[in-house]
Amino acid sequence: MDNTQKGYLILLMFISPLLGLITFLKSKNEKILLFFGVFFFGVAGSLYIYAPGSDGEEHLRGAIHNYMDMSFRVFIGQFYDLLTLNSTSGAKDIYLHCISFVSASLFGIPELIHVFAGLILGYFFSKSVLLILKDNLTIKKSSVLIGLIIILLMFRSLGAMNSIRMWTGMWVFFYGTFSYATSKEKKYLFVVLFSIVVHFSYVIVLLPFLTAYFFRKRTYALTLFYLLSFGLTLNFASISNLIPKTSMLESQQSANVITSDDDAKRFAERGERSSKVNQNFYVKYGEGFFKSFVIVGLSFILLFFFISKNADDRFNFLMASGMGLYSFSNLVTFSPALSGRISTIGALFILAAAIHFLLTIKNYNLTQRKIKLLNKGLIIFIVFSIPMVLFQISYLIQMLSFFSLVLAPISWFIGDTDFSIRDGLGYFF
Repeated sequence: MDNTQKGYLILLMFISPLLGLITFLKSKNEKILLFFGVFFFGVAGSLYIYAPGSDGEEHLRGAIHNYMDMSFRVFIGQFYDLLTLNSTSGAKDIYLHCISFVSASLFGIPELIHVFAGLILGYFFSKSVLLILKDNLTIKKSSVLIGLIIILLMFRSLGAMNSIRMWTGMWVFFYGTFSYATSKEKKYLFVVLFSIVVHFSYVIVLLPFLTAYFFRKRTYALTLFYLLSFGLTLNFASISNLIPKTSMLESQQSANVITSDDDAKRFAERGERSSKVNQNFYVKYGEGFFKSFVIVGLSFILLFFFISKNADDRFNFLMASGMGLYSFSNLVTFSPALSGRISTIGALFILAAAIHFLLTIKNYNLTQRKIKLLNKGLIIFIVFSIPMVLFQISYLIQMLSFFSLVLAPISWFIGDTDFSIRDGLGYFF
């Protein structure tokens, strides 16, 4: 693709981001995919719809109320409070603190938080996907492999822009750890540290990850612990003394940890209220069912190859990491939020392991009968992943402006009168 074609594709991104996405995904050039992947996420960030009650709307309100006309001195003071875990108001992480200050105070446009968030998410998401598919962009892919790649592309990708921090941190963490594991270059350790800047909870994620990393070659021991973890759990009281006493951590503990019967009742009532809400099947069974059952089923299929002598270092790393994170999520059910988030991160590693496995399946010297049996299992996984994919699509059509489909600049000028893809389709159909 020459510079003229790149210019036309950039123009197409503004005319119709959706058509631009479809066009650049046809490329087999890593640099083109990375550049336009980042560019697309940035454009999508400018087309974000601030639905009342959403995480994105909360972040926008925070930027408007706390960062408009903020002085650099105040910014540095709050930065220090975040660094020492003593901040109890405003942004909860250095990452959001910085992009809110740049957007609202320096540029005076608080809505830019999602443009910057989109660019950074787009970079690490694109780099992660390209790393998984490394040197395999041009090969012919089976329908099963294509199905797995589609699931990967939909899993906490563009929709991660809503929360800004947690799932951007996931892609940063994945890219940093996988890159270091495959190259041993120390610069990727700084990428891993950046995930903690994006969301501080990745300090906790590092604990099970490092344990799994050091035990990744003891496949039988790790497999046994993974299987046993589904019947194990920790008591928060047994580890509470290990947690530093800071105002930020104590406020998070009171909101997210079950430490008493009253807390258990509160979380149970919250879940009951949620279950009574009228939901489509893909909303009700999308993410939760995918993480709790579908990915776990996929991991059981991959376990047979994880303990094989033919498994390469990449597959070994991805599986060990996913299993270690899942095991930890099973142990920390005293915090439903923490357990759910860590299992989501573990699911990404296991899904990446499945894709890498199919890309290197020739190394295992499987008979045609075993390949057919394997494909049946993977097809079942893909079918049961459909609710999750539909959930992500429904999420995106509520999150993005109708003008993501055509004439994107209109969204920038109509401001608060903008409407989502879902609302637009409802109006016309």
